[in-house]
Amino acid sequence: MPEKTLLLIKPDGVARGLEETIAKRIEKAGLEIVRRELFNLTTQDAMDLYSPHLGKPFYQGLINFITSGPIVAHIVEGENAIARVRELMGATDPAKAAAGTIRGDLKEKNILTADGTMKNLVHGSDSPASAEREIKIFFEGE
Repeated sequence: MPEKTLLLIKPDGVARGLEETIAKRIEKAGLEIVRRELFNLTTQDAMDLYSPHLGKPFYQGLINFITSGPIVAHIVEGENAIARVRELMGATDPAKAAAGTIRGDLKEKNILTADGTMKNLVHGSDSPASAEREIKIFFEGE
């Protein structure tokens, strides 16, 4: 049965115009983008998205970064979509991401923001429960 996941192109990816490049990688992998929309994330929605990280030292930096510019949210569907999207994204730290992954191939030379938050281009749900929770933040009725 096909699975759905959320993929976000973060402000650094949108600012660099990487939306189509990233979408083509997802589709080339045999996954389907069933919804796609540009958002300016509110602080509350960012807090909802990153609620699992509340209390961690990097939490406020995540909130500041994800709300610093427009993002593009996607619902991606396919067999094992969650694991496959995460594999396509590569390691969270772009400096450690393998060649052939989104983060490995498309990272900037300077991957840190002024406050030390990592610019890593994309976010993807890490589990079926996260996918369900995160998709609802962006797409009502899903």
